Amino acid sequence: MTIFIPTPLRPFAAGKDAVEVNALTVAAALDELTQTYPELRKHLFTVEGKMRAFVNVYLNDEDVRYFAWQGGY
Repeated sequence: MTIFIPTPLRPFAAGKDAVEVNALTVAAALDELTQTYPELRKHLFTVEGKMRAFVNVYLNDEDVRYFAWQGGY
């Protein structure tokens, strides 16, 4: 799975514009991403672990932000 990193967040992902992860779900992919690049976590998630309002998540051009945490993706 490829995660594309927006320009403002690239400094927290070693300057990469995309990161490959091995995950079966979007939630697992984001978990792997933030384990690999821990500084991204505070920019993507609140201290309560909820995704920040400005973060968008797409899977094959479909907005799955609200489904990613319900086990469907």
